[in-house]
Parts: sequence; C-alpha cells; structure tokens
Amino acid sequence: MTGSLKLEVFGAESAPAIVLLHPIATRAEVWCLQVPILARRFRVIVPDLPGHGGSAPLPPGAVLHDYAAAVLGALEPFGLNEFSVAGLSFGGMVAQAMALAAPSRIRRLVLAHCGAVTPAPVTALWQQRVADAQAGGMAQQVRPTLDRWFTPDFLDRAPAASDWIGRMVADTSLAGYIAAVHAICGLDHVASLARLQMPTLVIAGQKDMAVSPAVSQALAAGIPGAEFRLMADAAHMSHVEQAATFTETLDAFLQP
Repeated sequence: MTGSLKLEVFGAESAPAIVLLHPIATRAEVWCLQVPILARRFRVIVPDLPGHGGSAPLPPGAVLHDYAAAVLGALEPFGLNEFSVAGLSFGGMVAQAMALAAPSRIRRLVLAHCGAVTPAPVTALWQQRVADAQAGGMAQQVRPTLDRWFTPDFLDRAPAASDWIGRMVADTSLAGYIAAVHAICGLDHVASLARLQMPTLVIAGQKDMAVSPAVSQALAAGIPGAEFRLMADAAHMSHVEQAATFTETLDAFLQP
C-alpha cells in the first residue's frame, strides 16, 4: 500500500518501469496474464485505482485529473524520473490524464480500448448503468458487462475466465463504481491531445461494442505520431480475449 492506493510491484528494481491501469469495475489482478512476461524486462507497477480493489475512494466529485494525481502520488516513493503507462478502458482515460499532467515523465504511452471524449449519448448509457447498479447492486451488472466486454464466442469457450472477470465486477464497491462513472462522463481530452509528444500506441478491438475501433482511431489521429493497432477477433478486453497477441504487442512497443 502506497498512500491510499494498493500497489503490486513485480520485476527488477533497476529495470525500466511500466504502470498498468485497469478498467472500471476490476482491479490490478486483471493484468495477471501480462505481468509475468512483462516482468522479465520491466519493473511492473500495478495499482488498484481509487475506489477499486484495496484502494480507498477519492472525495466525491473526483475527475480524471484527480485519479491521475492519485496514481502519480503513489509513484513518488519509487523515485522514478520516467516510466511508461498502459491503460485499458477507464485505465486508458486515467493514463491520458497522467500523460497530460506529467508529459516529461512518461516514456511511452499505451491507450487501449478508450477514446478522448465521452459524448452525450454515452453519458446517458453510463447514467442508466449507475441507476441499475443502485437498484440491483453490482452483481446485477455482471452479465451486461460481460456481454459488452467479450465476444459471444469467448464467453462460450471460456466460462472460467468469464467468471473470473465477472467476480471482479460483482466485488467492486458501488461507491467506487459510481465515482469512476462520474469521471468517465467528464472525459474530454480532444483539445489537449496534440500536447502528447511521447511515443504512443493506441489499441482497439475489431469487435469492441463498448468503444468502437473508429473511436480509438480518432484518439490515435489526435496524438502526433501515434501508432494504431486493431486486435482481430477481440472485443473490449483484448488483453484477456487475445492475451498472447496483446502482451506481445505491448512488450514489443515498450522496448527501449
């Protein structure tokens, strides 16, 4: 535990650092398919974001900048002059905010399955999800979340993996979920993307119904020199559904 964030750290202390940021309604554990491979070459730092897992929530009304500040603050004891950041979905939004807040410290940036702005129709969807969660609890969010995050084929052939993710959704604090939704609904980095000068990779899923490839392509187009990678046969959680391809892509991009 560093400050109010629970952190897990893997790999050699002398290795280049990479921070992995998880989606909403999950926790650091969701990166467990990537960590053993990345830790061979990198110091892998994986926090539970505020209000998730073992991390304390932020004060009411927190925005993405506040989530970014919490992660940056938790990294201070490590004395890192620079590090890479990879975030997926909500984690990718926080990663954008970190890169905008501390651009000189971010060596490489990976933004998976996220956009740069939350439009009004999507905000309405999130508000309905909050209402549903308030009425029925987080357990009622499991099935619709899995249906958004994975292809039907994956859910059919990987019931144990699906249950693993589903349990994380169900275990998420309702207050932490609502706070993260509030931050997501305030996302608008479109006008600031040109300030991101670090090498950046944007990853999308060919079958992602939560964040379409077009949304991720627009994000990549707004960042100077950003690379774009479309993951075939993957929905929103490509780091699980296509774990080997995702991990190899991430590892290769992060190499010094």
